[in-house]
Amino acid sequence: MIARKNIYLFSIIVLASWQNTHGMNLLRPYDTLIRPAYTNDYRFQIDLYAQGGVSDKGYNSDGCSTNALRIWNGDQDALTMLDGFPSNSTVGQKRIAVDANDDGVRGHFCVDGDLRTKFSAAVGLRAFFKEAFSISAYLPFYAMELDNVCWNDQTKSVSDEDERVKSLLTNDFFANVRSLGDGLELGGWKRHGIGDITVLGEWFHDFPQPKELLKNVRINLRAGLNLPTGLREDEDKILAVPFGTDRALGLPFGLGLDLRYVFYLRAGIDVQLTHLFGNTRMRRVRTNENQTDLLLLEKMNVYKDFGLTQQFNLYVRIHKLIKHSSLLVGYQFIKHGNDELSLCANPNFSSVVANGAEHLKEKTIHQIIVRADYDIGGHFGDHPTVYPRVSLYARLPFKGKRVAVTTDIGLTLSLDF
Repeated sequence: MIARKNIYLFSIIVLASWQNTHGMNLLRPYDTLIRPAYTNDYRFQIDLYAQGGVSDKGYNSDGCSTNALRIWNGDQDALTMLDGFPSNSTVGQKRIAVDANDDGVRGHFCVDGDLRTKFSAAVGLRAFFKEAFSISAYLPFYAMELDNVCWNDQTKSVSDEDERVKSLLTNDFFANVRSLGDGLELGGWKRHGIGDITVLGEWFHDFPQPKELLKNVRINLRAGLNLPTGLREDEDKILAVPFGTDRALGLPFGLGLDLRYVFYLRAGIDVQLTHLFGNTRMRRVRTNENQTDLLLLEKMNVYKDFGLTQQFNLYVRIHKLIKHSSLLVGYQFIKHGNDELSLCANPNFSSVVANGAEHLKEKTIHQIIVRADYDIGGHFGDHPTVYPRVSLYARLPFKGKRVAVTTDIGLTLSLDF
């Protein structure tokens, strides 16, 4: 009776958390749809991950598929990037000299490029104690690039305004933006480095069920820390996303419910919430309500209050299709709430205007994850000294909002000892 009450209460908590639900689908090695299974007979587990990107795409604010450089705006506006600055500033003087109105194409650029996570890797270490507890630590590594960047000027050659915009602004656009934007680069880049270290404490317990179909219920609770060791966002490069929480301390909290049925069938639900503590550092901000997000010239010290990140997993797993093997198919939904900026004592600009930028608004990702496991240790007899397990998985994003995503294929190797 107590077990049934606990399961019922836990189900309510899970459903309530899901109702309350960044922007790339980077590898998170502690993701329960990716993380290798474990054997309770061993005290330690080492996990090794390797993942490669196959294709990339983006989703804009309407949820429509688009190029990764158009997830925030359909085009980029070179005229509005000059707005909102004091008239006696360098940017303000440039706006006066250009002296042209925005007719919908003048000063506009169509931007395309390939943004992808070329390679990801991670190592994890997990220790089990007192039968129902574990503590684990994960360190990821990423290699990303933005390539084939093309800025296509839409300005016509009809009027004097068109010619001024071209001669004073768009003909040498990259150099002008670099000068006016305090080093802002509009071309491609390559970046690699470690991500955030994540430490998790975990409790799990099995509740056997004497029923015809349902045989066992496993409850999983976990909480931990995201330590901000990852490469931060580079504000001088376009779409150079952070390799983690952008130097913010995070608190992940997760709950999972795994049901084991007859016929080697399992099904489960898992929810993870991550709260990030705000931080203050140099960031690019919008100075006019019509500015587009790749052309933010002003860089200042601001405090960022991060939105809540919520992840929802639903999966089915079939065991022993082939001896010592299993197949998991899961659906994953990730939602990151609105971020908010507070400008630090700068009277020339408005926090309200800054917070209207598209890149600060809600982001979502929907993806299917397919994972095949094979227990190599099953061939080593009863309780071998080391029990190896290998997994092959694919992450297939199919929908989202304000995100650039990569289709990935990955491999994990785990060693229980």
